[in-house]
Amino acid sequence: MNKGMQKKKAAHKPNPSKTHAAPAEAGGSSIFSALQLLLIAFLGILIYSNSFDCSFHLDDRNSIIENSAIRDLSDVGAIWKYFPTRFIPYLTLAFNYQLNGLDVQGYHAVNLAIHIINAFLVWWLTALLFRTPNGKQSPLASRQRTIAFIVALLFVSHPLATQSVTYIVQRLASLATLFYLLSLCLYVKARLSETNARQKYGLFAGAFLAALLGLLSKENAYTLPFAIVLAELFFLRTGKPSAYLKDVRLLLLVAGIALAVFALYRGFLSTSGSGIGSGGNAGNTSSVFSPIPPSGGTPYTVTPTNYLMTQFRVIVNYLQLLAFPTGLNLDHDIRPSEQLFDAGTLLSLVFLLALLALAIYVFPKNRFISFGIFWFFLTLAVESSIIPISDLMFEHRTYLPSFGFFLLITAGIFQVLYTKSGALTYALFTFIIGLNSLLTFQRNKVWKDELSLWNDVVSKSPEKARPYLNRGVAYWTAGQTAKAVSDYRKAISLNPEHYASAYFNLAVAEAAMGQADQAIEHYTKAIAISPDYAIAYDGRGVVYGNRKEWDKALQDFSEAIRVSPGFAKAYYNRGSLYSARSQWKEAISDYTKAVELDPKYTDAYCNRGVAYANIGEWDLSISDCTASIRIDPRYVKAYFNRGTTFLNRGNPGAAAADFSSVLQYTPGNVLATYNRGLAYLQLKQWDNAIKDFTRTLQLDPGNQNAYTNREFAKSQLAVGAK
Repeated sequence: MNKGMQKKKAAHKPNPSKTHAAPAEAGGSSIFSALQLLLIAFLGILIYSNSFDCSFHLDDRNSIIENSAIRDLSDVGAIWKYFPTRFIPYLTLAFNYQLNGLDVQGYHAVNLAIHIINAFLVWWLTALLFRTPNGKQSPLASRQRTIAFIVALLFVSHPLATQSVTYIVQRLASLATLFYLLSLCLYVKARLSETNARQKYGLFAGAFLAALLGLLSKENAYTLPFAIVLAELFFLRTGKPSAYLKDVRLLLLVAGIALAVFALYRGFLSTSGSGIGSGGNAGNTSSVFSPIPPSGGTPYTVTPTNYLMTQFRVIVNYLQLLAFPTGLNLDHDIRPSEQLFDAGTLLSLVFLLALLALAIYVFPKNRFISFGIFWFFLTLAVESSIIPISDLMFEHRTYLPSFGFFLLITAGIFQVLYTKSGALTYALFTFIIGLNSLLTFQRNKVWKDELSLWNDVVSKSPEKARPYLNRGVAYWTAGQTAKAVSDYRKAISLNPEHYASAYFNLAVAEAAMGQADQAIEHYTKAIAISPDYAIAYDGRGVVYGNRKEWDKALQDFSEAIRVSPGFAKAYYNRGSLYSARSQWKEAISDYTKAVELDPKYTDAYCNRGVAYANIGEWDLSISDCTASIRIDPRYVKAYFNRGTTFLNRGNPGAAAADFSSVLQYTPGNVLATYNRGLAYLQLKQWDNAIKDFTRTLQLDPGNQNAYTNREFAKSQLAVGAK
C-alpha cells in the first residue's frame, strides 16, 4: 500500500509546475468564480433577450391557456390530478398564471431563470467532478475551472436548448434537469465532505429532496439513481467496490431514490396516456409498452420494436444537431424504421456502438470524455428506448443529455489541442460559443409567433400533416380564412384516414363561412375517425341548431355530453337549444350544470337569467345577470338583460343605470336607448326621456313607439311648465 502511494506521488513529480497549478484553480478565488457565473448569466440574458414576447405554442394551449387545473393556485389537488408525475412544473405554471394570467413575459422570465440556474449547476457539477479522487488525477485537472466555465457557456448558449427555454411548456424538461443536476451536485459534494458529519447528512438529505422534486417534474429523471452510480464508478470509487458499498448512508440514499422512482413509475402506469410523451392526463392504459395507433401527427403505428430501431437514427440526429445546430425544427418528419437492416438504421446503430466502444476505450485515459458519452446515452434512455412515444423526435429531449455532449467535446478538445496551442483552443471555443449565441438569438425570432414558427416547420417538414394544420390555425386566428382552409385541406391530403382534428378545423371554417352542408360533412368525418370527439359533436350540433334541425342538434349535444361529461360548452349549447324551444326548465338545468363546471361562464349565467325571467323568477334572473357582470364588468348583454328585468319589476332607477352602462360600451345601441327612455318616463324625468326617444328616432326613424312616447313626455313637460 505504501509502495502504491509512492507511485502515485512519483507520477506527479516530473512536472511540479502543473502540480502547483491544479490546486490554484481547484480552490480558485470567490471573485473569479463569481465573475464566471456573472458572465454565464449575462450571456444567457443577452441571447434570450428577444424571447420574452414570444407567443404560446402547440401544447401551451392544453397545458396553460385551456388548463383549468392551474387556474386556482389554492386547489393543489386539481394540479396533482392533472398530471401527478409532472406536478412540480404545473405547480410553477399555476404560480405564473396567478401572477401573470396569460401574459407570456412572466412565463419566459421563469423559463430563462431556470435555464441560467441549470448552467450554474453544469458549472458546479463539472468543477466537483474534478475535485473527486479520480478527477484530481485527470491530465485536465490543471484547467478544471476553465473547462467548467466553457462547458457551462456551451450549455447556456446552444440553440438546441431554445425548445426547452423559449417553448414555455417545456419547462417540464428544464425543471427536471435543474433538480437532476442539483441532486447529483449535492450527492457528490456530500461524498467529498469527510470532516463534518452534520453537513454530510444535510447534503445527502438535500440530494434526496432534489431527486424527489425531479421525479415529480418529468419521467426522464427516473435515470437519476444510475447517474449516481455512474459518478461513483467514474470519479468517486478508488478501490474495490466493497470500499464504498459498505457505506450505509450511500446505500440508503440510492435505495431511497430507486424506491421513489418505482413508486412514481407505478403511479405513472395508472394515470398516463399512451407513451411517456402524451400530454395531460389522457386516460388509463394497460402498459406504457402498448403500441400507439395512428393519429393526426403520426399516420403510422408506433411499437416498442420500431420505436427502438428508429431511435438509433434519432440519436444520431441529436448528436448532429448538437455538433452542427442548423436545421432546427419543432416538428421533425421522422418515419419509423421497420427493419434493423435498413441502411440508415444499421449504420446509425454501428455508429452508436462505436461511440460506446470509444467511451470504454478512453475510460483509463480520460474519464471525462467517457463519462460524457455514458451520460448522454443514460439520460436519453427513458425517451429513446423501447417505450413507444407517438412523437419519434423532439429537440427538447436533448436538454439534460447535452451536458454529457458538451463535457466530452470540451474535454476532448483540451486533451488533443490544448497541449499544442492554448491560444488556439480558447479561440476555437470563443468562436463556437459566439456562433451558438448568434444562432440562438436568431432561432428565438422563429418562435416569435405562431405564423413565424409554423412557416419555419412547414418549410422543413413539407410532407408532414401536423405543421399544415397548426399553420392553418395560426392563419385562422389572424383572420386569414382562405389560407387557413388551404392548409387544413393540405393536412387532410397528407393524412386523410387519421387526421380527425384537420377535418374538425375545416368544418369550423366552413360553418363560419356559411357552408353548412360541407361543415356537417367534415364534422361527420372527424367523428367517424374519432367516435369520442366531443367538440366535433358539439360543433355539428351548432350547425344543425342554426338550421333549426332541433332533434339532430339535441342528439349531438347530448352525445357530446355523454362522451365528455365535463364539457361545459355542450351543456350551454343544449341549454340554448332548449331556450329556443321555450323549454325553460330544461334550459335552466343545463345552464346550471355549465356554471358548475365553469364558474366563470358568463354567457351561461346570463342566459340562465333570461330563462329565469321567462318563468317569472325575477330575483334569480337579476342575481344571474349580476354574477355575469361581477365576472366581466364590460358584459353588455348582462347589463341589458338586468336593466330589462328591473324595468319590468318597477325599479326604473336601477334600469336606467344599467341601460346607461350598455350605452357606455355600445353608444349606438337603439334598444338600450329606447328602454332608458322608458325608465326615464317612469321616473318622470321628461327632459331625459325626450332626449333618449329623439336619439332612438335618429337611429331608427320608423320607430312609432319612440315617437308616441316622446310626444307624451313633451306633453307632461308642458303641463309641468304651466
